[in-house]
Amino acid sequence: MPIGAIWQTLLETPLINFMVVLSALAGGSYGAAILLFTVISRALTFPLTLRTMQSMKALQAIQPQMQEISKKYSDPRRRSEETMKLYKEAGVNPLGCLGPQLIQFPIFIALYQVIRITLGSTPETVLDLSKRLYDVPYIQNAIPLSQRFLTWFPGGGMDLSANGGIPLTLVVFCGMWLQQRISSGQNAATMSNDQQKQMNSMMQWMMPIMFSYFVLVTPAGLGIYWAASTTIGVILQWVFVGPGDFTWGSLVPNVVRERLGMRPATRAGDRRGARRPSTTVQAVTPTAGSTESRAQDDDASSGNQRTNRRGGDRPGTESTGPAPRAGRRRRHH
Repeated sequence: MPIGAIWQTLLETPLINFMVVLSALAGGSYGAAILLFTVISRALTFPLTLRTMQSMKALQAIQPQMQEISKKYSDPRRRSEETMKLYKEAGVNPLGCLGPQLIQFPIFIALYQVIRITLGSTPETVLDLSKRLYDVPYIQNAIPLSQRFLTWFPGGGMDLSANGGIPLTLVVFCGMWLQQRISSGQNAATMSNDQQKQMNSMMQWMMPIMFSYFVLVTPAGLGIYWAASTTIGVILQWVFVGPGDFTWGSLVPNVVRERLGMRPATRAGDRRGARRPSTTVQAVTPTAGSTESRAQDDDASSGNQRTNRRGGDRPGTESTGPAPRAGRRRRHH
């Protein structure tokens, strides 16, 4: 059997009928059906997501050991070997964070085909949909599906079959940027050089831009799915792993912070790499005639007198004290 036939039989056709059922359960709203499908898919993949988050938390716990390995071994090969050994001992999989993304990507592609078929208005898509539906009265009676979502919005709401608009694209971009920002803050301590930091900063912007472009050129129903899935992912990451070094105040640019008199925002890696300013203690020379000067002079003179007295009792030392008085001579009669 060809791969395309297997894909349609095992994934596309069941998903088409499942979305039709969800739309009927949601009162005929296909947008609500997409949101229900997002929650269900995230619930089914939650065990894998939780395992990934536990791996990320364990990766944070071994960050001090990874910093020691980076300082101890200058050879990249030896450093990599020791790092992999540490991963094995701690039971950490550095690629485990890719699991939920790899699972969502086939769902993302399949959902694109499902939305194109179920909401298509051409005769070809209607014919294709009729061939894919199961011979169940409940499913057959749910056709046709509503293409409008949030009809109470100005302009009649959103057309799920049309390309995603600017508002939906901005929601996806902000959600993915926040998710990448939290992840990069949690993994900042594992970056041993500037190249890794630059790669992490590039991924923080590339992933949101790439998926925002997908939302902009694909049906809006797919954008609703990805926006809802990203929002759920951010909430789960915040609850089970934590925000890392992210704070809402860090969203304010440093230029604005300087004008408002706020302290510039710094990343975790920058704080670790920064050196503390050295404090120099300057000696204060007391002025002549002051109380401190007289007190120091008195202490110095008393110290010299004690030194001279001790030195006068020792042989070979000179005494600066007063000269001894000459004794009287006796007259010899």
